Amino acid sequence: MKHALGSITRRERRFAAAGVIIALTLLLPVVAVAEPGLLPGTGDPAQPGLELALDVERGDSCRDTLPADTPTYVVCRWLNPPQDAAQVATFWAADDGANLKAAQPLPARYVRCNQKTDLSTSSSCKGGETLCEQLPDDDWYQCTDQTTGQTTYERYVNGTRTVRTTPPTTATPKATMTSAPASAEPTATPTASTPLPTISTEPIDPTATATTPTPLPTVSAETTSSAGTGPLAKAVSAARSTTQRLRIWVESDLADDYAAGDPQFTTALNALIAAAKHPGVTGVKFADNLAYTNFTRAQDVTRFLKRASAALRAALPGKRLSIGVVVPELGCGSAKACIQEMRTKAPLATKENVTRYLKTAAVDRVEVSTGLFGRTYARHKVPDPKTGKPTPITPALAARAQWMSIRALEWDTLTQIGAREYGLAHAGATSPWDKATATAQIDARIGTAIAFGIPTITLWGHKTADGDQTYRLLDADLTPNAVWTALTTQRLRGRLAVILDPSSTERGVTTDLTELAKVASDVFILT
Repeated sequence: MKHALGSITRRERRFAAAGVIIALTLLLPVVAVAEPGLLPGTGDPAQPGLELALDVERGDSCRDTLPADTPTYVVCRWLNPPQDAAQVATFWAADDGANLKAAQPLPARYVRCNQKTDLSTSSSCKGGETLCEQLPDDDWYQCTDQTTGQTTYERYVNGTRTVRTTPPTTATPKATMTSAPASAEPTATPTASTPLPTISTEPIDPTATATTPTPLPTVSAETTSSAGTGPLAKAVSAARSTTQRLRIWVESDLADDYAAGDPQFTTALNALIAAAKHPGVTGVKFADNLAYTNFTRAQDVTRFLKRASAALRAALPGKRLSIGVVVPELGCGSAKACIQEMRTKAPLATKENVTRYLKTAAVDRVEVSTGLFGRTYARHKVPDPKTGKPTPITPALAARAQWMSIRALEWDTLTQIGAREYGLAHAGATSPWDKATATAQIDARIGTAIAFGIPTITLWGHKTADGDQTYRLLDADLTPNAVWTALTTQRLRGRLAVILDPSSTERGVTTDLTELAKVASDVFILT
């Protein structure tokens, strides 16, 4: 580290110091929020979008949010509370960074202005510079004033600076420095014996988080023709032709067909394989909300996964495989009654069972549904993170508890974990949310997921029929609303995906995909 810092110029050191100050001012509050710090929607009931900081003195809130069997290493504490970040930055920046200079370890070589206030009033050392170089095998520095030529010997011990005019008895003085240090040293060039590291550039797919009532929305469409002129082929071609190129997935839920018997399962499987062979298709999603319905035993779920995965991998080498899961109990946090109710509701979709399914290594990506069961969660209470008083489980608290639990379960070591967000869609032609509400909902749902390290979020509800209701993200006829405008301006495109049913569009496949591509980088096309 000392050699690395010692090889940069004085100008570069200034830039580095400025970067440290900016990072302390801006990034520490962000890190605090991400781990996790702010609780969306837990403020004044009259202001549902307000976020309140946790009580810093109270500290760890995970014990109140997570179930009792959570590993003890899962904690959430502030790295630096936002209200203290400015004070921290001021401390390190004050007096021309004197505290930074006093901190240990120092680089092997460094330069300082003779007048402490120089850099605070100008971009140069008007009073001249002093160059310091560490003496061999010692913590003493030989410092030469470049204006007067005077040499001193200095060291810092526990932040205290000691200066002497004669060399320390344990050190050998160096030749007086009369020219710029570090910047004059040559930079090492990698050779065949020291190759540069290889960096993976595999693209990341989109993600999301949300709330709606049960039963689960239907996400599979009627099977369409896989011929080159069929609706799916046209949708794939349109997705490839958008100005902002979309990564394309084809999606179907084979669980129903598997439960219906081999003939129907084989037919559905072959249709999905044919759809995935269209040029430009990245991967296949072959099950949604796995084991919530259709199965009576966990062993049958495992057999389905292994059988479908083996057939798809054999027929579609190089394509990525994905499924969706829903684990209702994860949104309960520490509410035991809620956990028991959710396990009764979905006995094959508990966290223990889903962990077993993921350990089959059948898929490359799993989308965890979020934004569901809001009415059920609201009937149960957990301690408020700030006051400790019982409070109903809000969508924001449910999302936070879910992603914290998934981190504790270590699912990301088994496969790529994404989210499928159901709570940003609205029923009918027009969204009822204004700008403030839409922004608060996006922060609580998508922001919570991203803050807990979920890389990709898929948004459900582009003109999707569920029962007698039609759900939308935009308003009817692709009219932008407050949600869509906020998603467009927040520049989350690389982390978001959408779902398209070619048989249910607002203004046609091509026009719809052109609009959807403004917000999302991936599209799941239903077959």
